[in-house]
Amino acid sequence: EIVARMNPEVFSNLALFVAEHAGFFDETISRFEREIEFYLAYMDQMRELEQFGLEFCLPAIYLDQKFHISAGFDLALAHELAKEKRAVVTNDYALDGPGRVIVVSGPNSGGKTTYARAFGQVTYLASLGCPVPAREAQLMLCDRIFTHFEREEDLDNLRGKLEDELVRLRRILESATQRSVIIMNESFSSTALDDARALGAAILRQINELNATGICVTFVDELSRLGDWTVSMVAKVSPDDPTKRMFAIEPRPADGLAHALAIAEKYRLSYESVKGRISK
Repeated sequence: EIVARMNPEVFSNLALFVAEHAGFFDETISRFEREIEFYLAYMDQMRELEQFGLEFCLPAIYLDQKFHISAGFDLALAHELAKEKRAVVTNDYALDGPGRVIVVSGPNSGGKTTYARAFGQVTYLASLGCPVPAREAQLMLCDRIFTHFEREEDLDNLRGKLEDELVRLRRILESATQRSVIIMNESFSSTALDDARALGAAILRQINELNATGICVTFVDELSRLGDWTVSMVAKVSPDDPTKRMFAIEPRPADGLAHALAIAEKYRLSYESVKGRISK
């Protein structure tokens, strides 16, 4: 700054030169420089996870609705587990024929949200032309990906949590097309069961009417039985110990079991256990 004050003419000419040639770099080259940095970083991430035994592939892309993913996984979770040298559970996805919406149910902490995130990641990376985290993938080239995940209440907009969820979903449905992907994660969990069932069913039916593709993680297993256009997937637990999560999502009818009682008994929090401890 002192030198600039001592030589105002030189620095004034320099500032003028910069202003006159601000567009010197070609926009295509500037964009390439930014994007290649991302692609190279992604390739490094791929190589790291491939050493851990995970697979990537170049997906087959279709213009018609088609989603088949074999051994897909969540990149962020895989990165963390690889650092800890822990195994990554992969999962499959399939939407064909009349099926348009995957409805994922089952116990908490069973991998349902991770399953939905992985679906979004595979779809998004495919749209960028990248290899995707899966052994094999056949995907529709979507126009947009919409997500509806739980948010904390925003005190600035003066809306309650339920109203805020409905406003966000309305914006999504107004913008979505038959080539869009909509990912919903435990929407309406803050409201009563009957309301969550009615609202969830209405939203999923609109997704079907749009001929869009959706994946819905929900605690309302009735949503998996709305029609032949819903595909039921359930988070698996160990057959020997229902408190143990397998983090595998399998195609089967929803059973409505949260296995909450088994967890309560494991930690001595069932009614009988608590009553017995108090009586002592």
